[in-house]
Amino acid sequence: MFKTELLRKFSKSTWKSRNVLIIGGSMCLLLILRTSMHARTARRMDEHPKTAIKSISLDDINPEAKGCGHWKCFFLSKTNPNRGYQLMRNGDIEHYRKPKPEKKHRDSRTFEIFADRFHFAECVRKEYGINHVVGFPRVAELTEEIVNEMEFSAKALHPSVVKPFLPGKIFVLPVHYSKNVVQFHIPGVYADLEEHMHKYMPVNPEYYDNFIGEMHKLDRVISEKVECLSSDFQGFVYENGMFSLFDVDNCLNPQCTERPPKDDLIVLSTLIKPLQKTLIKLMQLATAVKDEHFPAEQVRYRKLKSNHTTPRDTR
Repeated sequence: MFKTELLRKFSKSTWKSRNVLIIGGSMCLLLILRTSMHARTARRMDEHPKTAIKSISLDDINPEAKGCGHWKCFFLSKTNPNRGYQLMRNGDIEHYRKPKPEKKHRDSRTFEIFADRFHFAECVRKEYGINHVVGFPRVAELTEEIVNEMEFSAKALHPSVVKPFLPGKIFVLPVHYSKNVVQFHIPGVYADLEEHMHKYMPVNPEYYDNFIGEMHKLDRVISEKVECLSSDFQGFVYENGMFSLFDVDNCLNPQCTERPPKDDLIVLSTLIKPLQKTLIKLMQLATAVKDEHFPAEQVRYRKLKSNHTTPRDTR
């Protein structure tokens, strides 16, 4: 009788407070109440005190874009060399790459989507020790004056894009940056990374060991724990050889410890092996650069037959 009456009152109530504590009653009743409250809260994440959208000024944005992806462009700070900003594009998209209907949920440029990606990157950092520079979303007012000041290199945007940004409110991801980093993408061309190795490995003795350790870690974690990172893999390598994830747009679940559905794993498995081969090549590249600068400390690697192993030190 008590449970029936309580449920009837709960269904009609507007519940002005989200902090409800139920003492006594059955576990079933508690589960119903908690599930209903979570569903109510999830309807408007931007109203939740822990995920409220904070504003940010664009006065610090250097209008010369460092690079653009399909949904975002990256700008540096005018005042802080260790800060950058990813601005969500609200204008034209590349005409050759319109979103597919089945990917609409991923391509939605909403606060919830980008907040989830930040929480996923934080999960990967805490659970598996892979650093990231994925920012938590903020909202900003993009003025016509700033839009007119923006500059894009010829290789930053596809020729089909006329106006990547329009005046209005946009989402901004503040990120940590260093002028001494190099960004690389898998698949991609690694001439910039090789140049980075030649520049910093001779003056940073820890570069080589750090880089090899980071590549081993990425191989293990991506192949066994967070397979979604194998799609459109992007990251930064620092002057000491350490690595940070830069973009996790293809990872939709904010919880990095939950495995994807079986069908998704089958698709991702086709991406994991090429990524592993690339990681092996990058470690071999680092070894070649190290041998060139430190011939007395040559290290030779051998390939193991297992699909989920990378070359090991055979000194």
